[in-house]
Amino acid sequence: MPIPALEVADIFRDVTPKACLQHDGPAWRAANAGHVSLAQLRVMSAIETCRTAALGGHVAACDACGREHVAYNSCKNRHCPKCQGSAARDWMAAQGADLLPSGPCSP
Repeated sequence: MPIPALEVADIFRDVTPKACLQHDGPAWRAANAGHVSLAQLRVMSAIETCRTAALGGHVAACDACGREHVAYNSCKNRHCPKCQGSAARDWMAAQGADLLPSGPCSP
């Protein structure tokens, strides 16, 4: 699956142009102060830091060529699209397999 150009975390982190104020994370939080619960703010924070240096990570090196790859830790939040995206797709596939056939030609 290709990596999207813009992720939810990017919007929360405010990497979009200032002209697009409705997608400016900190400005949105300030404008909606008192309307967003602490739990929602925690989810936003978890998504922002997911798979970044803020959560730490590890370095894997190839024994043959010595090339290094940094893998950052995930937030493991159940609302995070990076952490739970594949689990959600797997769950949907399993649920689809359990559905009964429907339609006029069903036996």
